[in-house]
Amino acid sequence: MIKRVKVLMSTYNGQKYLREQIDSILKQQGVEVSLLIRDDGSRDDTLTILSEYSSKYPNVEVIKGENLGFANSFMELVYKSSENSDFDYYAFSDQDDVWLPEKLSSAVKRLDSVDSSKMRLYFSNTMAVDEKLNPLFKTHDEATLRLDKAASLVRYFILGCTMVFDKNLVDFVSSHKPVHKIMMHDLWIHQTCAFFGEIVYDNEPRILYRQHSSNAAGVGSSKRKRIRRLKKSFATYERRHFRELNAKNLLATYGELFNESDYNLISAVANYRKSIMSRYYLLSSEKYDMGSKLSNLNIKLRIVLGLF
Repeated sequence: MIKRVKVLMSTYNGQKYLREQIDSILKQQGVEVSLLIRDDGSRDDTLTILSEYSSKYPNVEVIKGENLGFANSFMELVYKSSENSDFDYYAFSDQDDVWLPEKLSSAVKRLDSVDSSKMRLYFSNTMAVDEKLNPLFKTHDEATLRLDKAASLVRYFILGCTMVFDKNLVDFVSSHKPVHKIMMHDLWIHQTCAFFGEIVYDNEPRILYRQHSSNAAGVGSSKRKRIRRLKKSFATYERRHFRELNAKNLLATYGELFNESDYNLISAVANYRKSIMSRYYLLSSEKYDMGSKLSNLNIKLRIVLGLF
C-alpha cells in the first residue's frame, strides 16, 4: 500500500530556488505526496510562484500568513496538520534545497519498521552543496552521531529538512504547545521525540542541502563561516542561552510527563546557572558529549561562563 506523506514548507522571499525545490518534492517516488506551504510574509515573487503551483497541482495548498519567523511558521503548519488524519507521515521542507527522488520512500520504509504505537522520527544525512548544486561535504559523521536524550539537550544536529515523522508526534506536539517561545522548530521536534518516542537515522544523504548567503540556517566548512556563526551565537540573550532556555521550556511544557531520571537530566541544563551542583554535573558528566574534543571544550567554556 502506497503511503501518504504531507510535506510542510515555510517560505519567505524564496523566489530564487523555490521552483527547483517544489519540483523535486512533486517528483518523489513510491509515495503519494501532498504539499502544504505557508508563506511567512514574502515581499518578492514567492507568492506568485506558489499561486502558479497551487493552480496547476491539486496536491499543493498555499496559506498566506503574516511574518512569524521560520520556527513559528513551521509550528503553525504542524498544528494545522493535527486537524487532518488522512496522512501516514509528515515531513519538513526548506525552500531552497533539492530532494533526491527516493527521499520520502526511504524514510517511510525505515519508519514502517518501528513500533507504530510510538512517536517516530526519521532523519538522514545530507550532502551540502553550493548554489549550483556542486557537492561540498556530508553534514554528519556516523561515528560521532548520538541519538540519546542528553545529546538532544546540547547538540543541534537533526536538520528539519531531513525530518519525516508520524501522526503520533504531530498530535502530541499540537496538544502540548510550548509554554515559551521556541527558537528552532526542528530542535523542539527532535527533543520531544528523543524523550517520548524513537528516532531512526539514515546515513545515506537524501537531499542536496544548498548553502548560500541567504540561508536561515545552514552549515559551513570555511573558517569565515564558522567565525560568523560563533559571533551570531553571542549576539542576543536567546542565542547565548538557547540550550538553557530550551530545557526550561521542555520542563514547563512536558514537566509532569517526564520520569524522574529524564526530569533530572533536563533540570541540570535548565538550572545550571542557579545551581553549583548542576553546573558541576554538566562539566563532569560524559552524558552531555558533543562528539569531538574541540566541541566539548567549547561547551565546557560556555558552562563556566554561564553562556550554555
